[in-house]
Amino acid sequence: MNYQEALAYIYSFSDFERSGKYNRDRNENLPREARLLEKLGHPHQQYTTTHVAGTKGKGSTSALIERVLREAGVRTGLYTQPDLHTYRERMRVNGRLISEEEVARLVPEVRAAVEQIQESHEFGPYITYEVSTALAFLYFWRQQVQHAVIEVGIGGRLDATNVIQPLVSVISSISYDHMNVLGNTLAQIAGEKAGIIKPHGIVVTSAQGAEPLLAIAAAARRQEAQMVRIGPVGTDPQQSEVEQGLLPPLQYRYQLEERRGETQHFTVWTPSCVYEHLEIPLAGTYQLENATLALAALEQLHKRGIHWDETALREGFRNVSWPGRIDVVGERPTLVVDGAHNADSMQKLMQALRDSFTFRRLIVVLSVSRDKDLTGIARALSVTDEVIVTRMRSPRAASIEMLQEILAAQAPQVPVKTAANTEAAMTLALQQAQPDDLVCATGSIYFAAEALRWAAEHGNQRAAAAIEGHDH
Repeated sequence: MNYQEALAYIYSFSDFERSGKYNRDRNENLPREARLLEKLGHPHQQYTTTHVAGTKGKGSTSALIERVLREAGVRTGLYTQPDLHTYRERMRVNGRLISEEEVARLVPEVRAAVEQIQESHEFGPYITYEVSTALAFLYFWRQQVQHAVIEVGIGGRLDATNVIQPLVSVISSISYDHMNVLGNTLAQIAGEKAGIIKPHGIVVTSAQGAEPLLAIAAAARRQEAQMVRIGPVGTDPQQSEVEQGLLPPLQYRYQLEERRGETQHFTVWTPSCVYEHLEIPLAGTYQLENATLALAALEQLHKRGIHWDETALREGFRNVSWPGRIDVVGERPTLVVDGAHNADSMQKLMQALRDSFTFRRLIVVLSVSRDKDLTGIARALSVTDEVIVTRMRSPRAASIEMLQEILAAQAPQVPVKTAANTEAAMTLALQQAQPDDLVCATGSIYFAAEALRWAAEHGNQRAAAAIEGHDH
């Protein structure tokens, strides 16, 4: 089996990422994944793990934790999804993507196990994500990983990754997304994500707002687990719930020191010390939240035998890379690519652009998956000077006409232009922009990937350097 044949096998299963639909009972997820891993020799039990869930920020938080541990000399695994350009991005050991040869070598083992299970007709069919998760766990074992940082796909409670027994569970910010799967309230969504909390374990969270926090706290109490909260310096908005004994107080707090373009300097107060002049090359106040969440998780890992020092922390934060998140890939005009994909993340992106950059006009190039909160996203774009609507290649993409109609209703004062595809839309945006304008391509991580490949093809070295293959 070669790499292309291995990919064809992986993608031969139902794939929620591409279709947005489930075709069977989700309650079978964990037993089915556990059986597959049993057939493979329980690879997920051969190293320690950190488990990261959340609506936004879980990828950045995972990358920050892994980078610090790698700087400390820990042999790390990192499992994330979706990928930007190549399937191989989902599985990394010590920062290196799984190779095509390694995928081709390991997939037949996973395939043999899947076929044995399917012959018994005990479960419904596997999906791409479950097969990929098993492949990642097997790869980490074969690569003698010491600690793996595992990002949840969707939710947490029934996610295939929830077969692990992590040293620390981490929940980043909570907002509305995947409501057809996770629920229609923040409490329901948070409750699904809190399903990763293990009995007598620990959960570190940056979630804000009483509704999701109380849901996470309730899940922690049921599991007799410890809950650690992080937030910005200042008054705790949930102080009343703290005084009632419903929530623990904030134990980790952060404060911005200064911004220099994409780079941010900040201070974190922990229960035991203060870290001043920390630096991350990630723009947006929410990235300070993610970094503080990563630091809180790292301190809990340290207590559990995964050692690192302050030098590793500082170097890991300074050297972290997470493409597609306020990623600057052009100058004069400034060209930014970001994977904001729901209303809350779009609002925060618009604010982050104004906080981090100086520009005359803001032009947004937009493509969004049709199952997202299109109304909320359009409303967040009411602060822009122009929107260029297009349609990415994903089968889940909203039509140009649908986005035009919603923008006309929610942001009627914003001029809207259209372009048939990413190439045409990016070309049009640069034709419209003056050197002191800012162009931002956003709306989906899949569209961000297309925009980054466009930038690479048009000579941007930063975008090109981050693309280690393209097999979509």
